[in-house]
Amino acid sequence: MNFMSKLFGRRDDQKADLPINLNVPARKQQLEELERALDALVVAMREAQSVDNPGWRGRVNEYNRLAGEAMTQRQGTPTRESLLDLAFEVRPVFSGEIPAGMERLAPLQERVMAASAALVQVLPGERG
Repeated sequence: MNFMSKLFGRRDDQKADLPINLNVPARKQQLEELERALDALVVAMREAQSVDNPGWRGRVNEYNRLAGEAMTQRQGTPTRESLLDLAFEVRPVFSGEIPAGMERLAPLQERVMAASAALVQVLPGERG
């Protein structure tokens, strides 16, 4: 058994993964930030390009749905799993370079992605 522990880099003094007890008030603030960021992005996307384009309309609808999901979680009691599910559904409007004429969406996209990434991080005091 000791050989296997050494092989896989696990020491006896390492503890099993500790459970995460969410800081619900802090998580609700994060969810509100994500919701607001998504709402702002949707407004800017509608101003930047017509929703007659089916792909653009689909992305706008996706962000609206995710903002609604953030609101629903914020109004209830979020779980670690629900936060991760939400965070991993959020994707950037543009991957790579921002097209000409869409530059004003860049900071809003960054805000959304940062708010999403914050949900994944374990906050101080949540582990253990």
